[in-house]
Amino acid sequence: MTKNLTLFDIDSGQTEEALNQSFESWLADRQTSRSRAKSERALSEESINVYREMWQAFAKFCAERQMLLADLTVTDLETFLAIRGTGPDPEQPRQTTRGGYLSARYANRYLMLIQRVSQHQARVDGVQVNHAAALLRERPEYKYAEAADKDPPPDYLDEMQARVLIAYLTRAPQPESKEKMTWKTVRDRTAVALMLGAGLAPGDIRSLKLDGVITTGGRRAGVPWKLSVEGNGNSPARETPVADWAGRQLAFWLRIRAQQAIPGNYVFPSTMNGTQWSHTRCFEASRDVLESAKIGKDAGGLFKLRHTFALRQLRKGKSEEEVARWLGLLDINSMTRYRRIVLSYQDVV
Repeated sequence: MTKNLTLFDIDSGQTEEALNQSFESWLADRQTSRSRAKSERALSEESINVYREMWQAFAKFCAERQMLLADLTVTDLETFLAIRGTGPDPEQPRQTTRGGYLSARYANRYLMLIQRVSQHQARVDGVQVNHAAALLRERPEYKYAEAADKDPPPDYLDEMQARVLIAYLTRAPQPESKEKMTWKTVRDRTAVALMLGAGLAPGDIRSLKLDGVITTGGRRAGVPWKLSVEGNGNSPARETPVADWAGRQLAFWLRIRAQQAIPGNYVFPSTMNGTQWSHTRCFEASRDVLESAKIGKDAGGLFKLRHTFALRQLRKGKSEEEVARWLGLLDINSMTRYRRIVLSYQDVV
């Protein structure tokens, strides 16, 4: 008979399956919660997917080292965060999931997830909670990671960076080039184009549907000029304009997509079967595009593209309320981050 392991078995470490079962138990408990507190209420589907992938990486880390969650130390968690690298924040996704700079905000989200699942499993098993994650979160760099007054000005592309990136994204395949141009190459570049030219977040890219691409009423027949983006737990449904160059790139991608006869309704599918792009693969592919364009090494991640879009619109005289609506922001106060730099920003896209 197979033994049912829990997080706190101490004979041979935890299996990934047992750890992942603990996450699913915590998730099921949270989804039935009637609390209105942000830390306790039910999660959106997008957040569930992100948290699940985050936890699976942690479960693999523990299982490979035969570690018990009950016995993990602060040093163990520091090691995990160090080798994990940067990754998507459930509310403000970052850049990649392997290597490089680890933001305090993202690290704090990871520690918070570990802490909450640990607390849940401890209640289920009737044992004492491991407080390593809570102790690490007390450090100033994590404790104040979410504080508004600690939020730095948004990273964005300067005029030259924006021009270089647009030229790279819209460059036609060159016969003499050794560069391999596949349908995924066009997909990845177009995804980045919509982050910069339409202000989409990576989550928006993954969920964007074909029927949300609007061409009717535009200046050029067949060229998208506006997108209808579905809402989720963090932002409402909205429409957002598309820059001319990004619209042309999107039209090119849609022709490639049709030629490949890819089924389904996702604008940016993961495979030829039309399945949805995973958040990890979307982040990595988009990160690689920025690095290939020679502008991906500095801080800011993918969201600097979205910030650049916002600055462009504000510089053109659009109101903060209008831009916030295009970005899907529920809190208009989020726009104050741009006021310090909007007057000096050059409109190039």
